[in-house]
Amino acid sequence: MKVRPAVAKDAQRCAEISRIRPTKELTRLLRQNDVTWLVIEDNSGIVVGIGIIHLWTWNKVAWVWDLTIDEPHRGKGFGRTLLKGLIQAARRIGARVLMDFESPRAGSLTHLYLESGFRVCGTNDRWFACDKDPTAVFYGYDL
Repeated sequence: MKVRPAVAKDAQRCAEISRIRPTKELTRLLRQNDVTWLVIEDNSGIVVGIGIIHLWTWNKVAWVWDLTIDEPHRGKGFGRTLLKGLIQAARRIGARVLMDFESPRAGSLTHLYLESGFRVCGTNDRWFACDKDPTAVFYGYDL
């Protein structure tokens, strides 16, 4: 497996993996100075994951915008390896902390973050605009 910076030709594949952002938006992100977009490839060179961070320059906080591994490749270490790449990228761009949040009911990233050295650093019980559970748990990794 290999983590590398994304290039324009990765946009369509990453849009298929994540479905958070369409291909055109991903391509535009490559031109943003405050965004770092990484991909992870399997041993045959196929992109199987996407990781994007956005740096808030005013307070040097990098936010995870996306961390998604293609379904058939989950549970094989790709997420952990890509997260390590995002942590290294956040350090390179001068961030002091890498942050993310998720619904406590989702749980998909909770174990990965906690096992990778992130800490729970807050909650907001009005974060999501929904009736079921608007709560978000925030995770931070001190750089």
